[in-house]
Amino acid sequence: MSQTIHILMSGHGETNMDTIQSLASLLPDVKVKKQLLNGGDYDFLGRSDFKADVLIHFLGPKPVMELEALAAQSRLGKLARLAVLIVYDQDTAGSQLMRLAMQAGACDFIMGPKLVDDTLTALRTILKKSFYDHTANGRVLTAVINSQGGGGASTIACALAHAFTTRHDLKTLLLDLDLQFGTQCLRLGIESSKGLIDAIASIESLDEIALMAYVAKHNSGLHILHSSISEIILPGEIDVPKLKRLIELAHNGYEHIVVDLPRLIDPVFNMVLEQADHVLVVMQQDISSLRAAQRMIQIMTQDLGIPLERIMPVLNRYDRHNSIGLAEVEQVLALEAITVIPNDFKNLCMAFNLGIPIAEHAPKSPAGLAILSLANTLSGKQQPAKLGLFRQLLSPLLSGA
Repeated sequence: MSQTIHILMSGHGETNMDTIQSLASLLPDVKVKKQLLNGGDYDFLGRSDFKADVLIHFLGPKPVMELEALAAQSRLGKLARLAVLIVYDQDTAGSQLMRLAMQAGACDFIMGPKLVDDTLTALRTILKKSFYDHTANGRVLTAVINSQGGGGASTIACALAHAFTTRHDLKTLLLDLDLQFGTQCLRLGIESSKGLIDAIASIESLDEIALMAYVAKHNSGLHILHSSISEIILPGEIDVPKLKRLIELAHNGYEHIVVDLPRLIDPVFNMVLEQADHVLVVMQQDISSLRAAQRMIQIMTQDLGIPLERIMPVLNRYDRHNSIGLAEVEQVLALEAITVIPNDFKNLCMAFNLGIPIAEHAPKSPAGLAILSLANTLSGKQQPAKLGLFRQLLSPLLSGA
């Protein structure tokens, strides 16, 4: 799935084309190319190395001939995958031009004194439709939380979001809700001047396109929405209804949202879990962490009403030599389907320090491969086994072989 919309502007009227090109280039995730036509040149699509998603054609002094040529290309199937906009720098147009524009497959015919504004409005409508088309097959939210501090939930959330983007071709947003000490941009080696707090403050005026101005973009295609390190946000200062609206808005533009959720049971925590399709509770192989996981799952199911089938316990930094084995973990939690992530501290620590996703730094690392398999399960590519998918995949480690 292409996450960048390629816009080709062709035709006549360089002034209008330059104005619209400069404004359209400010829209998120678009690339704009201009191609001026002269005389009887009807090479609307130009060079084949620019695969346009949107064609904006500016009619010149012979509009009928241009539209007839465009309609002929449409009949040949050359415009089949394009959204076509026709722009006419006149106040009125005859029925013949309108009919030819329809034959060319145009989704809008734009003219009049507000030509520039109307063209940008039509373009935003096309971009929104592209977002909706990409998310039509389902919108999923996965929340990841530690049972105790330092359990590795942020690492797993980052690696999962990267896997959804790169391995499953899903348009993914990584939402870092650790408002005071969030690390997701640091993990990916990127910075952003705007972020979550700015987006919440502007929610009344945001749409799916405008939201893109607040996200940081990794070169893998993953988008991140986080709180700026220059801001100090105290518990209770977040407007929960506005944050909920922001998540609902993000669902229109993303197929999968991964939330790095801090270990703080408050209205934000409750709202996110209500929205979540999957809740990953990350723990380690020690009694304190296991008891905290047990308590957290109990609160989620008994006090917050989260269905148990949505909750997935994740045993992170698993060491087969630990005195607390997988059987003891299952006994404490009274659950059998425990997802296991092997201990791989060296690779994960180095990837974090370098600001590189683990799948790029060490593609064959044990933890990285386990998280990729977890991403397969969450994306529906695999069905979790009754006794735990990773227990089967990592049976040599679990048996001590």
